[in-house]
Amino acid sequence: MDVDALLRQLVQGDEEARIAAAATLGESGDRRALGGLVRALRDDAADVRAQACEALGVLEDARAVPPLVSLLRDAEEGVRGEAFSALLRIGQARASSLPDYRGEDPRSPSLALTQIVWPADLEAVRLLHEALDDPDPEVRIGCAYALGRMGVAGAFDSLYRLLQADADPEVRTAAAFSLGDLHHAGEARAVPALIAWWPQARADDEQAVVVVRALAESGQPAAWPVLIAALEHRDDRVRQLAVMGLAETRVPNAVGHLVPRLRDLHVGVRRNAAHALGRQGDAAAVDALIAAVPENDAEVRAAVGEALARLDAGAVRVSLARAAAGDAELRQAAAYLRGQLHQTEGLVEALADPEPLVRKAAALALGHAAQPRFRAPLEAALADGHWRVRVAAAEGLRRLADPAAIPALRRHVHDEHPVVENAVGVALRALEGR
Repeated sequence: MDVDALLRQLVQGDEEARIAAAATLGESGDRRALGGLVRALRDDAADVRAQACEALGVLEDARAVPPLVSLLRDAEEGVRGEAFSALLRIGQARASSLPDYRGEDPRSPSLALTQIVWPADLEAVRLLHEALDDPDPEVRIGCAYALGRMGVAGAFDSLYRLLQADADPEVRTAAAFSLGDLHHAGEARAVPALIAWWPQARADDEQAVVVVRALAESGQPAAWPVLIAALEHRDDRVRQLAVMGLAETRVPNAVGHLVPRLRDLHVGVRRNAAHALGRQGDAAAVDALIAAVPENDAEVRAAVGEALARLDAGAVRVSLARAAAGDAELRQAAAYLRGQLHQTEGLVEALADPEPLVRKAAALALGHAAQPRFRAPLEAALADGHWRVRVAAAEGLRRLADPAAIPALRRHVHDEHPVVENAVGVALRALEGR
């Protein structure tokens, strides 16, 4: 169906047909659809209005900005959401076409600027800027985000005013987010403004998330004190972002700030802390990373292994040897990490450890090493007195992928424990190619 037929359907069809027409017009990329889609923003059916918003976002035409701004006041939340998304998409698309707006008043651009910017873009920026004073907070929110996405540095003063003085906390959050976007667009005042706002932002979890995200992404040394303070914030999202921000920086005593987060209540913070310590490259973190393995989540243990792989191999070997002589939890951690790092020293001996969980970790680690010389000790572990160790031995043999282990596995195919029996069967099927 051609564009003209779709435009007729958008006006004359039933609701389902109008929705389908709006979606197809957006996907067509044909700018002739713009007028019909804008008119559809006044359709009686909310679903049609929402689809028209989405289609206008797909077209990425700045001429759609004014009518979309008006839809931020729509009575239906779903329509307002689609209008907001469309504005952001258009803003992102048009950002690459806009020159540096610093020193320009978006409401009254200079003659020089009007010579190099499409009139539709100029009008869109002017309207968005003026709408920052709209009495409806949803309009202010949508326009703040759109200006930030466009990277209109000339809007800095107005956005900073919203951040400091707007009565609506969601508007202040939008302003903070947009200042982060302006930083990426080259606005040097954005990061200092967000740093200055942190004492107020930290009391509002959503604002704290936005401010710390922007500062973490900025890479600015001036942001370090805020990121360090945010490590203690009550919201786990803030702590995760702060740790991620410190991962890519060389903050003095970074290890001292990050190691406590290995014991954070939130698994994401612990995982990110391990990653960050690996990125720092400081061998002073090795012992703390090893100590974080016992009784931790699989994703944290994996992150610790990846972090240790980045650190000095000699220091890691020494610390793992020390852990292997420690208490049962540290011995288990040492066995697990040696498997992750392909450091096989002491793993065969660990199969005789008095603690079953250490023997289990050693069996899995030997399988992970993928060296045929470990087949015999793993076959012997199939007769271990603890069923968990026997399961790990069967899995270790499966990981070795050596068909020579088939006879030993067949001898244990009827183990008294059903979980062991299943693990042996899985290993046999894998090695027999079934």
